[in-house]
Amino acid sequence: MNTFFLTVAGIVPAVVLCTYVYKKDKVEKEPLGLLIQLLLAGIIACIPAAYIEGYIGDIIDGFFYPHVYDGIIDTTDYTYHAVTAFVGVALVEEGCKWFFLVRITKNNKDFNSLFDGMLYAIFVSLGFAGFENILYVVEYGWMTAIVRALLSVPGHMFDGVMMGYYYSRWKIFKEAALIEDKYIKRGFLEKRGASFPYERNMYLSLIVPILMHGAYDFCCFVNEAWATIALYALVIIMYAYCFKKIKETSRDDAPLEEYVINTLAKTYPELPERIEAEKEMLGMYQKRQFC
Repeated sequence: MNTFFLTVAGIVPAVVLCTYVYKKDKVEKEPLGLLIQLLLAGIIACIPAAYIEGYIGDIIDGFFYPHVYDGIIDTTDYTYHAVTAFVGVALVEEGCKWFFLVRITKNNKDFNSLFDGMLYAIFVSLGFAGFENILYVVEYGWMTAIVRALLSVPGHMFDGVMMGYYYSRWKIFKEAALIEDKYIKRGFLEKRGASFPYERNMYLSLIVPILMHGAYDFCCFVNEAWATIALYALVIIMYAYCFKKIKETSRDDAPLEEYVINTLAKTYPELPERIEAEKEMLGMYQKRQFC
């Protein structure tokens, strides 16, 4: 019976955060089937992450062998902890979550507003966090459930916030680049400046969560007072920044095409007028066909 209640305690933080973020989706509610698929993808991502972490962990331990004695780690070896945190854990876990996020939603027709990318990334992250949390809570008990509900599970969500923020920006810039290319080829526009940086934002959607996750884990691994203080300071900053980012993105959310046109208009101020003119010409052409 205690295992059942611990399992529930492990699930609840992820469910609460998923519900909170889902309610912030104002433009168009995402299909529940898609969101469940993303949650399941986050759970499935735990499997390859566990195997890869074990493999990379053995390599890291082997490389730092003088600093590991019979499984007891030298807690003052900052380099070892940094490599473990950023490469052995953060890169693997965020990489697995990112892979499933992109695989499922990159070309999905429902990805049609700014908030969607953030919502998708958070659901994958919380699927991962929820399953991982159950394993820890069932094994280590109620105190672990409380600590992880306040730190670890929100930490995964915060990584998802940043992953989704840059992922949505990738979508906007990618669509803007496609429209720009179309109108340049048709002679509507002349190329100005550098291309829209959609590739950079795709990279940042992975790199920024890795850095955040790695910093969090590094502070956890180093068993010293300054690291504990840094951990709590980092968590407070993450809470404040990421909940603010969710609220702002929800408040300012709009159909993706509006962001795309506004992005293009910053470089090509004449474009909206030309698009309207093209729509009017197309409407007149279609009208003549039926006359």
